[in-house]
Amino acid sequence: MELGTSFLKSKLARRFVTLFILCAFIPTVALIVLSYRQVVRQLEEQSFIRLKREVKAYSLSLYDRMIRIDNELQSIGRLISPYQQDFTLLHQQFGDATAEIFPGVGLYEKNSTMRSILGSFDADSINMPLPEDTINSSKPFIYTFSKDGESTRFYFGTNILRPGVVPFSVIAEVNSEYLWGIGPSPLLPPMTELSVYDKSGTNILTSENGPTGNYGDLDKTLRPEGSLHVFQFEKNGETYHAGISNLFFESRFQKVDWTIVLSTARRDIMSSMDNFKNTFPFIILLFLLLIIYLSVLFIRKGLDPLEQLKQATKRIARKDFSKPVHIESNDEFEELGNSFNTMAAKLDNQFNALTVLGEIDRAILSSLDRKNIISTTLQRLKTFFRCEIAVYAKIAESSEEHVKVYTMVGRRMSDPEARHYPITRVERERLFNTEEQFVLISTDDLHTFLNEIAENRKINFIGLPLSVDNKMTRVLLLGRSDSYVYNEDELAQARKIANQLAIGIANSKLLEDLEKLAKGTIEALARTVDAKSKWTSGHSERVSALSGKIGRIMNLPEKLIETLVRGGLLHDIGKIGIPISILDKPSKLTDKEYAEIKYHPTIGAKILEPIEAYQDILPLVKQHHEKFDGTGYPAGLKGEEIDIRARIMAVADVWDAVVSDRPYRDGWIAEKARNLIIDGKGTHFDPDVINAFLTVIAEEA
Repeated sequence: MELGTSFLKSKLARRFVTLFILCAFIPTVALIVLSYRQVVRQLEEQSFIRLKREVKAYSLSLYDRMIRIDNELQSIGRLISPYQQDFTLLHQQFGDATAEIFPGVGLYEKNSTMRSILGSFDADSINMPLPEDTINSSKPFIYTFSKDGESTRFYFGTNILRPGVVPFSVIAEVNSEYLWGIGPSPLLPPMTELSVYDKSGTNILTSENGPTGNYGDLDKTLRPEGSLHVFQFEKNGETYHAGISNLFFESRFQKVDWTIVLSTARRDIMSSMDNFKNTFPFIILLFLLLIIYLSVLFIRKGLDPLEQLKQATKRIARKDFSKPVHIESNDEFEELGNSFNTMAAKLDNQFNALTVLGEIDRAILSSLDRKNIISTTLQRLKTFFRCEIAVYAKIAESSEEHVKVYTMVGRRMSDPEARHYPITRVERERLFNTEEQFVLISTDDLHTFLNEIAENRKINFIGLPLSVDNKMTRVLLLGRSDSYVYNEDELAQARKIANQLAIGIANSKLLEDLEKLAKGTIEALARTVDAKSKWTSGHSERVSALSGKIGRIMNLPEKLIETLVRGGLLHDIGKIGIPISILDKPSKLTDKEYAEIKYHPTIGAKILEPIEAYQDILPLVKQHHEKFDGTGYPAGLKGEEIDIRARIMAVADVWDAVVSDRPYRDGWIAEKARNLIIDGKGTHFDPDVINAFLTVIAEEA
């Protein structure tokens, strides 16, 4: 077998490749992936440990800066008094030294106003007056001020309590960059972001990429689970690791309850793994190619038999059983090939059987013509069971001493003709057995019509009695001249076909009865209408017959001719609603009486409208008094607006009306009636219909 990708068409080849992949490739890749994930996990854990240490270190550094701020304010407070008005010396001593820390310093006296004593101090940012507990405490205090659209401003205050001096407070606005270490003297570690939240959880300070918003709204995932000091969060589609520290400085400061959050982007933490991550797919690909190459080296023998079996299986899937496989390998593959050929032969027989059975089923279920059902069944039975004679026999309806027989003998596959044969009581009881599913009969046993059919040869028959309408009056017979014995599967299939044939015959008989009932109902309705007046007796039946003849001359489809005949029987049903005094009036009708007569097509349509089976003849009932030139009634239709069947019926109706006796005149002679019809050509009647009508009259003359 050639090297390359073609070997992968073999299942065995794919099995070897799969074996290598499962035993070598997947474990190695899994080890690499697990190692990679372990390294990543260790880096993440180290990141969280580092953040935990850094946030503590940062908190201590922040605490030191707060102590320095307090000491500076204490120094300023010792040099001034609450009554002092000139702070020139204060500017000289502290102005430049504290500019990095304090943009401005103010003086606050109890129940008084705030004054600026150093730098640029915005006294309006402080809510006045300050609370009593704040200015009476020896501890320094911190005050924050936020304004929409501006950064939070931080104010640091120290209360000066000296004997003999009215207590006052020195308050300074602290430079945020200095306080939080995000300016020239940074406290933050590299690639670390800062966020600060007050006691209520409101963000009061954040660096460029630090978390914002309310602290309670952060989508925190604790790492490790259960820890209160480190977590991770998402921002702008990027993951951050964060450490947290709560500042509780109440031993030295008043009400300082801040939450410090230091965070680092996971991308920065994992930067050392980027190179390995980028080369990892190439390592996996090279390793996979190596596995495939090794697999090909081991797949050398046994693939050709498998390929043959595979192609043969595909042929069987396409129902092609003509090519058996030929394997000569002197091993299990050869045994498998022989078994495969045996299986294919059995499948071939089974598919042929299913095909024949399907054709028989379709013939039985798709046709309600009994002769067609019987003919198709006998043809398929001869083919399927390879028998010489196939017979369908039925006890004659006229006499139990005769049977009606359809026969197929030899290779003749034309439709069988029915013949009648005499039969004795013993032969009848043997053939039409009500107790057995199968009857075995030989021409040597019974001297019946079977001997004549078999031309006095010895034929062994298997009989399949059929039950129709709960009467065992029919039988299927399959004859062979050899001693072949049908197996159980063949007998079951034969019984199934016989049952299907019985169903088809029963359905055909039922439909025939329904058609007879429908036809009788229509004829009864027509005679009911005609019986209303002695002058119209038989009129509907004559119009129906003549309409059908004209339709056939015009080569109308058989279905339209059928509806034409039915419509002719019922075309005057609306006259049920017309008084007999009008129908049998010997003199000319008045305008009012004629108007009532003209209403009978509408009445007829309303009578038949609720009956679904008569929907196709409603146009005939409505339109048979419409005229080709549009002067007819009830709708004044003209030309091809009028149904072709109604145009035919109009001619037949007028013809029968004028040649029949009426209370006000005698029937016309044929020549006079014929001229009347011809005179209406193109006005009253369709010219094409007139031509067909004249052909019918000429043939009957």
